[in-house]
Amino acid sequence: MASTPRWAGFFISLEGIDGAGKSTQGAALAGELSRAGHDVVALRPNDTQLGDLLRGYLLQQHQVPVEPWTEALLFTAGRVQLLRERVLPALKTGAVVIADRYADSTIAYQGGGRGLPVAMLRQLHDEACKGLWPDLTFLFELPRRVAESRQRSQQLPLDRFETAADGFHLDVQAAFEALAVAEPERIVRVDASRSPSAVSEAIYETVKIRLASRRGAA
Repeated sequence: MASTPRWAGFFISLEGIDGAGKSTQGAALAGELSRAGHDVVALRPNDTQLGDLLRGYLLQQHQVPVEPWTEALLFTAGRVQLLRERVLPALKTGAVVIADRYADSTIAYQGGGRGLPVAMLRQLHDEACKGLWPDLTFLFELPRRVAESRQRSQQLPLDRFETAADGFHLDVQAAFEALAVAEPERIVRVDASRSPSAVSEAIYETVKIRLASRRGAA
């Protein structure tokens, strides 16, 4: 028997390294779903006052290095606030919520990239966020060099994560891949090297199928 959905809405997260196209594809997906008649709420990690303050601090270059656990705890604090202020209220009204990054990023960046124990990061998320995970996650996969080239072409200032050594980003990618292997039902891998239109079409088709399945389970 199909389980009863936890809320009326549907929660989607977009993950991957910077430069993989998450923001572009999130906006495209929100547009398609809106045109199809869905109530859509698209969110970024800094879409609360607290989240904006915390993320602004964490992305800046600092003379004194920020400790990995400080990163993990502050990113999690911002996520808790985002859930309470924006995500849960939208899901309870039946909206499709599209989040640019969620807890998988903390596991990949602070776990894979910084070397913190993944089991402890999961426990932190489960305690702080009541074990709330997205219904569907898209992992945008792109070679580091291609993502880096895309970022340079935008001619925007890079934050301290974006300017980290290649080894850090490779460890982050490996952590994302491990998450996808461990949770293939929730995490759908996306070849982000394809044309934006091809990526958008593949994502939207997957979302349509999952939403139809959700309606059938309700």
